[in-house]
Amino acid sequence: MVLSLVLQFLYNNAMIKRRLVLFFSVLLIAVSCSRPLTDTDNGSTIELTEDDGFQLVLQGEGFPEYNWQIVSANNHIKLSEPITAESNGSITDFEFNFETVGTGEDKLRLAYTNGKDTKKTFELTVIVGTMGRIESY
Repeated sequence: MVLSLVLQFLYNNAMIKRRLVLFFSVLLIAVSCSRPLTDTDNGSTIELTEDDGFQLVLQGEGFPEYNWQIVSANNHIKLSEPITAESNGSITDFEFNFETVGTGEDKLRLAYTNGKDTKKTFELTVIVGTMGRIESY
């Protein structure tokens, strides 16, 4: 009888521990994948699957006549929502929400420009598909 109770107690604790480990693992994955990309991700590469979304937030610095603009033609990503700009004093955050469409690779290029002059640029390589980048040697 006592042995049965001890085994039941250990089994229940082991199940609780497994559930907690599983819960926190899923939570960690969800949190790590959902952060927006920022200026610090300039020049990096991301790998996504079809129909994935990602957010890009770039800062503009006190030049009201300047805006972040997409300057590349992209075949595998598209804007999923209109671009928004939120000003906080002398800094403006430009928010881009993208969605992947089809498999392949795009170089997403943006410029902080007024149409004539460019103050800064941003580039991100986006690989869409489950196999990742395929290179020939």
